Amino acid sequence: MKKGDILDLEITDLAFGGRGIATLLIDEKRFVVFVDGGLPGQKVSAKITKKKRRYAEAKIEAIQQPSPKEIEIPYQRVAGAPWASLPILEQQAYKKKQVFDLFLKLAKQDIKPIFDEYIESPDTWNYRNKMEFSFGPTKETFVLGADDEKIWSHTGFGLGSKKRGQFWLVEDLETPSGLFNEKFESFLPLIKKWAEETELKPYNTRTNEGFFRHLVVRKSTQTKGFLINLVTSVDQDKSLIISEFVDLCRKALGDLVSGIFWTESDDLGNPMTKYERRRHCFGSKKLPESLTIKDKKLFFEISLDSFFQTNPRSAEKLYEKTLDYVDPQDGEKIFDCLCGTGTIAQIMAKSASSAKIYGIEIVASAIADAIASAKKNEVADIKFFNEDIGKFLTAHPYFKNEITTVVLDPPRAGISPKSLQKVIDLGAKKIVYVSCNASTMARDTELLEKSNYQLQKISLVDQFPHTSHVEVVGLFNRLSFK
Repeated sequence: MKKGDILDLEITDLAFGGRGIATLLIDEKRFVVFVDGGLPGQKVSAKITKKKRRYAEAKIEAIQQPSPKEIEIPYQRVAGAPWASLPILEQQAYKKKQVFDLFLKLAKQDIKPIFDEYIESPDTWNYRNKMEFSFGPTKETFVLGADDEKIWSHTGFGLGSKKRGQFWLVEDLETPSGLFNEKFESFLPLIKKWAEETELKPYNTRTNEGFFRHLVVRKSTQTKGFLINLVTSVDQDKSLIISEFVDLCRKALGDLVSGIFWTESDDLGNPMTKYERRRHCFGSKKLPESLTIKDKKLFFEISLDSFFQTNPRSAEKLYEKTLDYVDPQDGEKIFDCLCGTGTIAQIMAKSASSAKIYGIEIVASAIADAIASAKKNEVADIKFFNEDIGKFLTAHPYFKNEITTVVLDPPRAGISPKSLQKVIDLGAKKIVYVSCNASTMARDTELLEKSNYQLQKISLVDQFPHTSHVEVVGLFNRLSFK
């Protein structure tokens, strides 16, 4: 077996992260192939993309036979919903099994006896409040040049999602995906038609050429309005293009258009946040949004770049479970580490009015949003600090043995071991860990257990149906020191 080989495989299971598992017998030894996008029960032709001594990775070329578990769905299949054709109960069973297996492998702990509950997303379809659609070529061919060098050619004009397993070809979204708002996604082909008629090229991330790059849309669950951002390459001579785009959106969507922006960027990494110029072209600059947690309502003003939970109704369930585990009491001092825009901190402050809540976050814009929303929600006894958590704890040693509870809500990469040790050294009675990546939480659980914190309860919250992602919430209690 070598890279580029095409094999006939049967998918038998799912690995953490969502890849299908196929097994081969080579020299009487079991050899695993991880198949991107594969579902249990499928028979596929797959091309080997990486070959290691003990395993290989592959990409599906064709599905020879669908899985008997698969069901028909009323939406277009897209890369962002690889499990869409699996029944929702099957999806949940796989997510639960994968988390259990990870904790057994990485934390050396069987969490079945302490498992609390699996919390479903209130909405199975059309649950997202933000989507990033991509412009790009749809086809790729090559001819052999001198010395058999491949000369690539990219054609077609696409608007939809990046093709699974690569970053430059785009698959058109011709009908709704079932992830976002159906009315807006039904409008997408008209945007593509208009963009093609300008005779400006879609951006090719492989060659870094082209004009139209992304279409970013936020939707308010409160007002149902859209905040739309057209992202293009920098070009001083295309100013008239945006007025046509504004007219097209307003004609098709009417009062649902809350605001429109035009962002120009030549950044090779993230043109949505690293840009040369952004123009506010129509309507409002922000969207109103709200979350209700245990009958307590918080209001927010969401800008284009603000962080806000992608599945708000499921996020409410996540925060409710977090609040249950924290159980804030009057007079307590509580840290919300890596607090983002401060939602958990504000809910805790509202639940125990005389508790003192401290939110720490390194991202300046997130702290600015947290301060603004806390003021809007009239939340007292809360302070936000724009600092790295490790440096903050080093600079403020007087918090040691003063903090009763710590909430940890790290990004997917988790919290660094040094920073986690500083959190442990605070001596809090309990730590509530909120994770979007079970593998990093399982890794950190081993250190917490060695540091006299015992995992008492754990729950899963499904924020992203039809994907492999699941949120994990764990309650760690400090045992008496030996």
